[in-house]
Amino acid sequence: MMRTLLPLCLLLSSPCLGPPFAVQGQSIPSPYRHIERGQEAGLFVGTFSAATGQFDLGPKSGLLIGGRYAVELGGPVFLEGMASLLPTTRDIIDPRRVEGDRSIGEADVSLVAIDVRFGFSLTGRRTWNGLSPYIFAGGGLAFDGASRADLEEALLPEDRFEFGTSFTTGFGGGVRYAISQALILRSDLGLNLWKLSTPTGFDDPTKNLGAVPEDAWVGGWGFTLGASWRF
Repeated sequence: MMRTLLPLCLLLSSPCLGPPFAVQGQSIPSPYRHIERGQEAGLFVGTFSAATGQFDLGPKSGLLIGGRYAVELGGPVFLEGMASLLPTTRDIIDPRRVEGDRSIGEADVSLVAIDVRFGFSLTGRRTWNGLSPYIFAGGGLAFDGASRADLEEALLPEDRFEFGTSFTTGFGGGVRYAISQALILRSDLGLNLWKLSTPTGFDDPTKNLGAVPEDAWVGGWGFTLGASWRF
């Protein structure tokens, strides 16, 4: 009996042959994918819904276009720089006229904004089913690249509005969708604010404008769609 069992035990315990019945392991695919590449460059287009301020001096709503460059800083944090253009118009306001009839026309606006912002990915340095939602906050500078309208020569020098160069700040959120490791689609919604300086002539008590602030924070909501290439 022992002569029969001994060869059988040796056969079953052999590492080469293994057990007579092999157990097949199952692989469960994960919805998470690591973001391998650390830099991103892309373009975007969208709309900007702007507030024009107490006296309707500021730029109006319009189409928003621009580009971005981003770099992963580590973990869920990334840093990006953005340059955008808002080609729109603004009202030319004559404060000597009665309320409701102060606009004497429109001037072209080419509002250029350069922003730097920090983003925080809610899924870390990964995507979930291709999606990576994030929040962001930052700031920068904005200026009007358009020339003065001829119609503004009808205003007193102290009543002419100049956008100048203004500091900006903003925050919001968005979603990145990874088509592949290289191609990313993006959408975001953010609130952007800047200061409008009131012309000094508006403070003239004979114009009956009431309390006139020296400047005020205004801005609006921007919604963009874009595509980026990661490398």
